[in-house]
Amino acid sequence: MAVASRSKVVPVRPKQAAPSARSRPPQRRRKPKTLSRQEQPLDLIDSRSPQFPNWLILLMAFRKLSTPILMVTVLGILPLYAWRVNTQQSWGTQYSKLEKLQRDQRDWLTRNEERKFQISENLESNPAGFVPKSSKTTVFFKPAPVRPAQPVPPQRTGITHIDVAPIGY
Repeated sequence: MAVASRSKVVPVRPKQAAPSARSRPPQRRRKPKTLSRQEQPLDLIDSRSPQFPNWLILLMAFRKLSTPILMVTVLGILPLYAWRVNTQQSWGTQYSKLEKLQRDQRDWLTRNEERKFQISENLESNPAGFVPKSSKTTVFFKPAPVRPAQPVPPQRTGITHIDVAPIGY
């Protein structure tokens, strides 16, 4: 792995406004006063673009790539989550309907069996007009003789078909 080199920094003095030729007569150039290194007002300008460490460059590239991927993932998962919640609610509603139907069925069967029991108790205690079931009391009927099938006459309707093309639509 290559080591990133430090950029060279070139000191630059701030620009001073040039004297106007009309306002001042030309003067003799003065020798600048020498200041110590700490007192000199220098602006530091980088001669090249700034160099970032490799780990920072990789981190910025990862951020640029991961943000759209994250957005697409979130937008893809939201409908799935909504569908799952809706499915669970639907299952819960249908299951409660099923439980109610099963409860109603049990109640109906219980009432039906109670009625059968009451009828049988009434018949045993008071058999007024009821004949017990036996082979002597069973009535058998002979089936009617088979009749031949008769053809059905065609039905006539008052509609006549005319083979004329339609004028237009």
